[in-house]
Amino acid sequence: MKIIRCTIEHLQVAAELFNSYRMFYKRESDISGCRSFLEDNIKNSRSEIYLLLDSTGSPVAFAQLYPTYCSLSMRPFYYLSDLYVPVTSRKNGYAKYIMNYLTETFTARGSQRITLDTAKTNSIAQSLYESLGYEKENTYVTYHRILSVPPSPAY
Repeated sequence: MKIIRCTIEHLQVAAELFNSYRMFYKRESDISGCRSFLEDNIKNSRSEIYLLLDSTGSPVAFAQLYPTYCSLSMRPFYYLSDLYVPVTSRKNGYAKYIMNYLTETFTARGSQRITLDTAKTNSIAQSLYESLGYEKENTYVTYHRILSVPPSPAY
């Protein structure tokens, strides 16, 4: 197995996995939109995207993380926004493998932590994260306010 950090040359395969991930969370297929979104993230260094390749070089896992900072610790941390293993590749330890890689990589960089969310109904992911030492948040309450999209300016 081999983990690579995505560049523009890996964009199509990353977009396909990202599209499947979004469909897992009940979003409509949008390969073009996924490709544009990931391309923008790569070009602007907004996120770090990793692919796990099996022994044949086929992609079997996708992860996208966003860098941010913890004011209290005054150190950087990463938000794992997306982790996906295609249905046909599951139950082979790929998610655990890439998670361990991410932990080692960001620990070596001096990051304070990796933070992630998963659906309350995704018990398989929760079991994985807990087996790797992740703890459910019990100190803070998270709030969201969904903002409306402003109208496009008329030019």
